[in-house]
Amino acid sequence: MGWFEPINIVDKYNRIIGIRTAVPEDAAKILAHTRAVISTESYLLTVPEEFDMTAEQEREWIESMLNHENSLILVAEEGERLVGTLDFHSGQKQRTAHTGSFGMSVRGDYQAGGIGRALLQALIDWAKKRSGIEKINLEVFANNTKAIELYRKTGFTQESLMRKQIKLQDGNYEDVIGMSLFLDTV
Repeated sequence: MGWFEPINIVDKYNRIIGIRTAVPEDAAKILAHTRAVISTESYLLTVPEEFDMTAEQEREWIESMLNHENSLILVAEEGERLVGTLDFHSGQKQRTAHTGSFGMSVRGDYQAGGIGRALLQALIDWAKKRSGIEKINLEVFANNTKAIELYRKTGFTQESLMRKQIKLQDGNYEDVIGMSLFLDTV
């Protein structure tokens, strides 16, 4: 994984948030964060009963990401408390290696403070320094207006709309929007 030089930001609530590259020793904290977010957020693909990763599996995943040059895992922390994550994976095939996608989550009680924006900007800054990454992709629930607004403000544009892509437990459907950012335009 490419290394990201740690930074500190002050969010809108005057909390000092550190953003840095994840390391294998973060596995338990990342798992706890992921479980907390999955259990409270409705805009995620994974539901709680599907998430059964162990700390050892998480550690192995982080290590594998560390060994892949154009992959990145960022953590956002207030002190020792993990409050956000972002993971980026570049294309695995030669023809898609110039692209990559990411997933991001911020604890509900830390949202709307600028942490998501800081994680996203950290990814963009990191990717611009990589020789092989030209395009960043994401998928977002079409009704997640706050996330879509953040992505648009950061320069992402919509490329696709996948109708009824998500089927919820209650039988209703949600559309998914595909968005991208070409790094040569930012």
